[in-house]
Amino acid sequence: MTRSRNLLTEVGLLSISLVLTSAYVISVSLPAMEKQFTAVSQSSIELLATLPAFSVMIMVLLSGFIAEKIGHKNTTALGLVIAGTAGIVPALSNSFTVIFVSRLFLGVGLGMFNSLAVSMIGFLYRDKQKANLMGFRSAFENLGQSFLLFVASYLISISWHATFWVYAFAFPIALVFYLLVPEPVNPASAKAQADGKRPKQHINLKVFGLAVFFFFLVMIHIAIIVHLPFIITGLSYGTAAQAGVITGSMNILGLLAAMGYGQIYRVLSRWILPLGLAILAVGVLGIAFSRSFIVTLISAWVFGIVYPMIAAHMFNNVSTVASPNSETLTASVLLVGTNSGALLSPYGIKLLAVITGDTIGAKTFLLLGSILVIAAVVAFLIAAQRRTRHQPAGQN
Repeated sequence: MTRSRNLLTEVGLLSISLVLTSAYVISVSLPAMEKQFTAVSQSSIELLATLPAFSVMIMVLLSGFIAEKIGHKNTTALGLVIAGTAGIVPALSNSFTVIFVSRLFLGVGLGMFNSLAVSMIGFLYRDKQKANLMGFRSAFENLGQSFLLFVASYLISISWHATFWVYAFAFPIALVFYLLVPEPVNPASAKAQADGKRPKQHINLKVFGLAVFFFFLVMIHIAIIVHLPFIITGLSYGTAAQAGVITGSMNILGLLAAMGYGQIYRVLSRWILPLGLAILAVGVLGIAFSRSFIVTLISAWVFGIVYPMIAAHMFNNVSTVASPNSETLTASVLLVGTNSGALLSPYGIKLLAVITGDTIGAKTFLLLGSILVIAAVVAFLIAAQRRTRHQPAGQN
């Protein structure tokens, strides 16, 4: 494969990540929709933003089996077409029921290629190139979310219907992907078929452990985005608008950091996770103890820079923890962990607030930071143990 052809394949493969986190970009239209659907409760209107996550969690578990039947390429392209079609339905309808169902189908489309966006990189690339692309994949997610949110924010000036046209971007992405990306081949699956065996996927305890890890990590990330305005205004050192500046700049820094993951991986290797968790703990504890806008801004930046690199690192190691021929199912289980963490974050934070007796949230962040410190210590011990295990006898 020539370098130019390889670059086009990388662009096509990464392009599908531009719409992976697009479910939340229509949040700018919810206040206007609430005014129109006066008979519908506010909570039901707000549910439209998160509703696709339910069907995403179901489909990420089924996408591997669908891909075995029709191929990874066809599954991804079909998912993009479904997402694009279902996504623009609210632009053409005034029925809340129709919009509600269309949001569920949006999640079906996104879920069909959510895990494949990760596993196909592992099938097509190896070592340093795979690590680089995993970092760029996270960056493309942030880039797509920021771009589509910008477009939706412009379209809301026309009408709330118009904001849903952002999902039409799924159609050109489907075309680019289909034209530029070859059908990925799973080496383990190909070998099993050559031996006359039907490839089977299954997950192990390591995968379950990583899914739980992702659940809590995403819960903390969402907690920062959702609860930071309450902390800043509750402690009277900033406004909700300033909190928006903090979270917005976090996404931009995260995008840039994710692009550098491949280079950082080559230097730190297995130490990325323990060092990353330690730095995340510093960021969260900084927010907990902060009583000034600048300190909170810097602490949030610290968290925002490291968080996407840890996510990229964990997905980069899917092939390491996955059972043979189970990369897609493993990625699916990890994505269930991330989606459920995002969905349940408000309830988890509410529970911690009850435990800490803190209505503002600073003590809750102190508890979350302490959990990250413990996780970092455990990760350091595991990394050191691996080094000892792989060290040649007689070597100091």
